[in-house]
Amino acid sequence: MQTPTSCHVMAKPTGSVCNIDCDYCFYLEKEKLYPERQNNWRMSDATLEAYIKQTIEAQKNNHVQLTWQGGEPTLMGLTFFQKAVELSKRYAGNKTVEHSFQTNGLLLNDDWCRFFKQHNFLVGLSIDGPADLNDCYRKNRAGKPTHVKVMKAIELLKKHNVDFNTLTVVNRENVTYPDRVYQFLKDIGSTYIQFTPLVEREARVAKSDQLRLVLPHEALADVTEWSVPARQYGEFLNAIFDQWVRKDIGRVYINMFDSTLSSWFGENPSICHFAQRCGHAFALEANGDLYNCDHYVYPEHLLGNIHDKSIEECNTSRQAFSSERTNRKH
Repeated sequence: MQTPTSCHVMAKPTGSVCNIDCDYCFYLEKEKLYPERQNNWRMSDATLEAYIKQTIEAQKNNHVQLTWQGGEPTLMGLTFFQKAVELSKRYAGNKTVEHSFQTNGLLLNDDWCRFFKQHNFLVGLSIDGPADLNDCYRKNRAGKPTHVKVMKAIELLKKHNVDFNTLTVVNRENVTYPDRVYQFLKDIGSTYIQFTPLVEREARVAKSDQLRLVLPHEALADVTEWSVPARQYGEFLNAIFDQWVRKDIGRVYINMFDSTLSSWFGENPSICHFAQRCGHAFALEANGDLYNCDHYVYPEHLLGNIHDKSIEECNTSRQAFSSERTNRKH
């Protein structure tokens, strides 16, 4: 068992709590794992400090990436992340600490954007294309469209010169419009584009307190109606590649193409499912529970709680290495 030199931890300070209700979101139902946290869902200051200190200590190189996601992390409020920056400076030592922040953008304002710019946050903004394609699945809690507010967030980020990239979930609806989606993302100024194929399986029978979306290997489950068909996803990427390779190489970066090229040259790809093995890219729940991956937040993949077992201990544990083989098999 080779000792890993580093790990990545995606922190979810709100857990699954979010201010929008995407039809396809696999994380909203994770609230069923923590029914006791319905009224106390925020990450505590003690857990925040433990996460930052332990993540920095677990890296054997001099570069540390602190990643914030959700749910929706802006629900924690700006003060929480000001404290996070202070803690990262306190524990950094000789290491360089960078922050990345994934958001739906609905709560962004000038104060948030000034903060992101001041502390060099890389912001990932979730958007699935033009209004009709984005609003097909990405709605607020009242079932209303979100696209207009996301576009306002983009204008704010540009106003403050905040570096941002976009995350687009490729689903059954927008997969048929590759040219529209790609041109739209370029028009809004995204030069770092992440396409994530939506493939989810739903249990045929599940009790109200059980998770409905299941792991890939579980029987008695069917692919959801919003999942992207395999052939159409390939055609989607091919259509965008034909445009990108003619016009945009060197100025637009698309994660799928970059990872394919890295694999071709024998380098480590940025997308986990391109790697020979996955693992050591963990998800941290708001209470300090550490899981193998944010797609593996299931009880059988719980590595421990960072108040009882450090991130470095989890990273070098037999269970973490065992999950490498399990995830690779899937």
